[in-house]
Amino acid sequence: GPVGLRPEQMTNAVWDHIFFGKSVSGKLPSEVSASQIQALRKEFTYWYPVDVRMSGKDLIPNHLSYYLFNHCAMFGEFGDQYLPKGVWANGFLLLNSEKMSKSTGNFLTLYD
Repeated sequence: GPVGLRPEQMTNAVWDHIFFGKSVSGKLPSEVSASQIQALRKEFTYWYPVDVRMSGKDLIPNHLSYYLFNHCAMFGEFGDQYLPKGVWANGFLLLNSEKMSKSTGNFLTLYD
């Protein structure tokens, strides 16, 4: 990752600091520095809360629902501090009178 930590170094105390700002005093693995954890916390707070999550209407029952469930489960105790500010579901975009879809090859990129 960006600060060179290995998966086994990502203890509960490390995650608690990154996500919730909890103190890690005396709880860090010996090879993990406070500056590494602070850098990850800074990165997290830069991106959260998410302004808006956008997706197609066909993903409401799965992707968007679980996106909200996961955020509420992780961050619900903090009120709306880290919950997404908005979720937006759009209709289908059409290309050649058919739904645009990467899986069928019927799509254009911005460069096209």
